[in-house]
Amino acid sequence: ADLTLPTPAYDGKVHTCFSPSKWKHFLCEAENLEPLDGVTNVLKRAVDKSQPLMRWAVKLALSRVRSLILATGVGGDGAVQLFVDELDKILAAAKQADTEALEDAGEVGHQAHAVIENIIKAVIADDTRRLDEVFCTLPDDSRAVNGVSAALDWVLQHNVRWQKTEFRALSLKHKCCGTADGLALVDSCTDTECCPTSFQDRLSLVDWKTSNYLYTTYLWQTAFYVAAHEEEFPEIGQIEDRWILRLDKDDARFDPWHAEGREAQAEDLEGFLCCLALVRALERTETRMHAIVDARNAIRKARKLLEKQEQDRIACPKSKEYKGVRLTKCLPDGTQCAACSAKFKENHGGTK
Repeated sequence: ADLTLPTPAYDGKVHTCFSPSKWKHFLCEAENLEPLDGVTNVLKRAVDKSQPLMRWAVKLALSRVRSLILATGVGGDGAVQLFVDELDKILAAAKQADTEALEDAGEVGHQAHAVIENIIKAVIADDTRRLDEVFCTLPDDSRAVNGVSAALDWVLQHNVRWQKTEFRALSLKHKCCGTADGLALVDSCTDTECCPTSFQDRLSLVDWKTSNYLYTTYLWQTAFYVAAHEEEFPEIGQIEDRWILRLDKDDARFDPWHAEGREAQAEDLEGFLCCLALVRALERTETRMHAIVDARNAIRKARKLLEKQEQDRIACPKSKEYKGVRLTKCLPDGTQCAACSAKFKENHGGTK
């Protein structure tokens, strides 16, 4: 129900739409929808990041337990004193610590991304009035503003000239789709730690991250975006570099991963395609096994139904309460079960 209107791709040869609630892209022709694999979902299913996330979640929960206990149960002698129901409430609150932190971080990241996108759109359109409006309506959350500041710092240091922002990266070859953050011409900066070699006017794909860490899967993600964009728009030539920029929400600094050259692009694209093949193989196997399980369940259900029908022919569920006064219909075919039939015959002299 929430599908966006079809938007053309590949010079209008195909159209795509997007479902925000399912977070999924579709190829749409007439009334037919063909689901496309999503880039971030593929990487999420293929690469297990649970261990560092579990350690982080445990650390967060223990920290919340300690703070809540200290706020609630420290007595005059410095000893912890809690009723059991108070302890249960503290543990229940601690269970939600990681979920609340992720939701909060997601909201901050969303705000920062939205402001950055609006700034880039205004710059591309050379709309100074709109640019002023964006800067006058920055979010109240200082963490989101810090993320925006970090992005602008990188843009200024690298003389970035934007070509696109927030664009669809669709590959018909691989039937996969995602959304890239930006495409720009980029120069090297004066910081040799960031840019060891000097360069100018490199067409680069830019990806913003507001997470606390940079993961290698981000390289695979951006490599697909590059390949998909070059597939749809071969006239632009090759995208030379990729910039993955972690925007620090606390100190407004940027942490750059600069992936240079086509060799790295080919290597990282291979990594993503391996993940895509793995996820699709997993889905095929799951579909096959689900069909086997469903067939077994159907056989068991049919067997139980037959067993129940046989049992009902002997004595239906109401046979114990049945008095044999009126003729009843115990079974689907309108006849009585053996137990009810015996009671009825007994009351009516052996005849119906």
